[in-house]
Amino acid sequence: MAIKNGKFISIEPSIGAANATEIIQGDGLVLAPGFIDIHCHSDDFWVEDSLSEIKLQQGVTRELFGNCGVSLAPIESLAMRTDFQSALNTIEKHFNPKGKFSFSDYRALLEGKGLYNNVMGLVGHGTIRFAVMGFSDKTPSQSQMEEMKTLLGEAMDQGAVGMSTGLIYAPGIFAKTPELIQLAHVVAQKGGFYASHIRNEAEDVLTAIDEAITIGEQTGIPLQISHLKITGNKNWRLVDQVIEKLHSARKKGIDLTCDVYPYFSSRTSLTALIPPWAIEGGVEHLIPRLQNSILRKKILHDIQYGIPNWENMYHNAGWEKITISVFNSKKGENIEGRTVAEIAKQRKTDPFELVLNLIEQEGDAVKIISETMNEDTVAAFLKLPFTMVGSDSSFSQGSPHPRLYGTFPRVIRRFVRERKVLLLEEAIYKMTGLPARRLKLKKAGLIKKGFQADAVLFNPDTISDMATYDDPCRFPSGISKVIVNGKIVISDNIHTEVRAGTFDFLNQ
Repeated sequence: MAIKNGKFISIEPSIGAANATEIIQGDGLVLAPGFIDIHCHSDDFWVEDSLSEIKLQQGVTRELFGNCGVSLAPIESLAMRTDFQSALNTIEKHFNPKGKFSFSDYRALLEGKGLYNNVMGLVGHGTIRFAVMGFSDKTPSQSQMEEMKTLLGEAMDQGAVGMSTGLIYAPGIFAKTPELIQLAHVVAQKGGFYASHIRNEAEDVLTAIDEAITIGEQTGIPLQISHLKITGNKNWRLVDQVIEKLHSARKKGIDLTCDVYPYFSSRTSLTALIPPWAIEGGVEHLIPRLQNSILRKKILHDIQYGIPNWENMYHNAGWEKITISVFNSKKGENIEGRTVAEIAKQRKTDPFELVLNLIEQEGDAVKIISETMNEDTVAAFLKLPFTMVGSDSSFSQGSPHPRLYGTFPRVIRRFVRERKVLLLEEAIYKMTGLPARRLKLKKAGLIKKGFQADAVLFNPDTISDMATYDDPCRFPSGISKVIVNGKIVISDNIHTEVRAGTFDFLNQ
């Protein structure tokens, strides 16, 4: 195989190398297209200008951010940010907008700094809703709806590839289906797709999938169900019904695909344990409610006993399987890597009260890992021909989820070599060609003459994730070379620090 000017120019049994500037011997190794992370949360990480080594060491040559309803743009006023996205602080370090920060501003910021990886972006529905309505739980007025549609359309014109929703998080949790349909129409007209962290991934997962399918049916928009899963052991029995529902939608002609991460624990904010009514207005309104004895009792009651149509993470895991992963304590405490049950026992306090105390003390800064799934269900979803791989990872201090360092090698190690759920070719396609099709990349995702020269060279017998829950910040093994746009960015585990990436958009 020969590469020139960032493209694959020849793939033959033998190629003359007299004019080559560099020759890489790949005997006994597998050459695959560069892996594409279709679902991640690296938005603010790129603003901080890291080397992107964590993803590149896995063979990831392209990332899609702006998932789960949260993107760093468009922002109508930085002064409105409150606690919606603390990462917006990073924008102010590198960019000083006059009140607004558009998707094109964000793109220009990253391109100006130079990228080590290829990136693309979704617009977060939560970001748009917050820009227009804050954390209101009200139905948008006609003028508010038009303002959201205008912001969304502008972002699509400026390079976004679609819209994401996070329907278990404020403010997305307050949006009704008709609101989402109106916005999805805008995206569909611009040629983008709709990626949804659906409203419930537990006992009401079937109803939540129905809502996503309805949006696809009524707008004709391509539909991506984010991190497809079933949480809570009492709900795992629904796996066959979920699979049948997805197949049925595709038979109707809906362009439905999904992404899956190869772990059976999830990561989110501790505030996801708070019932929706209590988070209305954001964390700044939640704290006074926690300090009101009557409202605090109601919050504790709703967490313990649940409320209709709300995905209750405590019910799906229990305190023994909810671990504090990030705790940037103002008091210098260190409880990272320990379960809520363990911390409560040590402090001789009620775990429900402990959770509220942590939120009251630290706001939205506390992150958790919750073991709510099982690997058999993960395997069943990964095997579906229309599912692809996404890490759902975000960069943070503390004890991150091991998927940040290990997602893509883990698919090959665990689900190809060990469990034999997938053939190697199937696994590679789910990490390359299939997500490239969803992103409408006409010249990426395959090793083919004329295509973008993104590639990873690895040993199929030794490629493995090394990150664990106890030791999550470890690079994988078995990867020899990673190439972005024809440039070597990882060579035998060494980052070359070559900025070869681009910020791409629809129809490239």
